[in-house]
Amino acid sequence: MPFSNLSSPRKVHSLDAEIRGAAVLASPGLVAMVSTDPVRIGVCPVGGSGAKTTNLSLSSAEDVALLSKDVAVVRSEDAVWALLGITHGPKLDQVGRDARLLATRPSGETALSLGWDGSATELKLDKNEVNGRTFALRGAARAFDVTEAETHVVVDGAGEGGELRVHPGATPEPGPTLRALLPRAAQNLNRVRGGAKLTAVYKRGASAVCAVVRSSGKLTAKVIELGDGVADVAVLESSLFAAFADGRVALFDGATIEAASAAPPTPTASLTLGARGEPTVLAIAGKGSPTLWVGTSAGEIWSLSIVRRQGG
Repeated sequence: MPFSNLSSPRKVHSLDAEIRGAAVLASPGLVAMVSTDPVRIGVCPVGGSGAKTTNLSLSSAEDVALLSKDVAVVRSEDAVWALLGITHGPKLDQVGRDARLLATRPSGETALSLGWDGSATELKLDKNEVNGRTFALRGAARAFDVTEAETHVVVDGAGEGGELRVHPGATPEPGPTLRALLPRAAQNLNRVRGGAKLTAVYKRGASAVCAVVRSSGKLTAKVIELGDGVADVAVLESSLFAAFADGRVALFDGATIEAASAAPPTPTASLTLGARGEPTVLAIAGKGSPTLWVGTSAGEIWSLSIVRRQGG
């Protein structure tokens, strides 16, 4: 059944600094968020208590990826650092440079960084070390995201708004199995969240989101105007989740996305967190009973239950 509501918001943890990035590790079920000024990483168990904070001697932080329960990768400006032994005397080791994006994979083991020169680097956990392998990309990649089974890449120069390419595996090295030309209104959108049924191309602060729906082995793209600038978005199954600067978090189900036209659609569900600061990042953990995680500009970490519509 599709998702119909958001409920049970609760504050889980706080880093007391602006949260910039989030990552999920599906097993054993962890959510990590990284803050800047000062740089801290908070790791929260999905199903219980015991969140932990680690201070990092970095000047800033923008993205985070979890390779295992003990190893994370953090992008600090254009440098990439491995954090080895998150909770027990952590060690920082620089594993990349000239990076403008870091994408996390829910199953861990690997992450992917996008270089300013148009190359990509696979960051792979090898025992107690993180090793980088750089390779060339097909086309000028604007953004990418890595799911458990696929890599979603937005490429410039193919159509007025670019092109979404879906590749099998943890890197875009295999040829794409699916492609979709994006509308012209998507040309400035520089982030992507990939999913098996829905992929969202967006830009933080912009009110337009390009929703790419997968059905019968084909991709169909449309730009949806949400009315207010989004702080971040996430996708799960056929639903889109968006956080706004005024503290709202909204759910748009597949039917709402399909029916959306020129006017901003009415959310399927919406709530105001009441947290300190503005929402800055979103992440989704779990499948059977999924939770939406929100990080704020004041460093608070919140979780919300995502509720399915009941049959009958």
